[in-house]
Amino acid sequence: AGIALLSRPCLGQARVVSAPAEPSLLNLTTAWSRASTLGDLREVRTRADHLELRVWRGFGLSETQAVVLRRIDAHWSASFARVIRCEIQIAASVGDTATATTMRRYIAEARRNCGTPLAHVTPGARIVTADTLVVERLDVPEPEIETAWKDALGAGVLRLPGRVRRNLTMDDAVVYVIELRRGDEYRASEIEHLERPEVEADTQVQQVYAVVRRLLRGRER
Repeated sequence: AGIALLSRPCLGQARVVSAPAEPSLLNLTTAWSRASTLGDLREVRTRADHLELRVWRGFGLSETQAVVLRRIDAHWSASFARVIRCEIQIAASVGDTATATTMRRYIAEARRNCGTPLAHVTPGARIVTADTLVVERLDVPEPEIETAWKDALGAGVLRLPGRVRRNLTMDDAVVYVIELRRGDEYRASEIEHLERPEVEADTQVQQVYAVVRRLLRGRER
């Protein structure tokens, strides 16, 4: 008689293989993910055959976006996520005296105005902002998603370091944050976009992004 092999769930938090040291943009991506349908990739309870790749790009002056590849029970899916700025203005006197409960209410109101920039800011007003991650499932055939994953492997996604040491601080630079979950293993990288790559990882991370962006078909901005 044959023996059925069942994939057991991973227990608790994933084992970290590699990740950038603090301070890290992972604090942002994790907060956005927890508040969305994506969930915290490191803490999510998964099966041993679960595979998920999240490729984030932005964090500077440009809009932050992410392409997500996911395999569950041998089926592939892909999603596109965008960070939308949400904001409202309140009187400075109100902001100075507002309780934590009141501020949460203002933040909730700001989220109802996502994507609508303030037309006029009153002098002395306080701006309440809240970033929201909007996630959209991509209508892409599974073989294309699997090919993108294999190409990401070929581009070196498993060889990316947590961070690349730079001689100079790069303010407002476009940055890639790569998150990968394979069963109970989690790895993450945070690498700046350079027009002239300095090390191999600079080239690899751009190639990984180029691979997954093929799935967007014009959705990126």
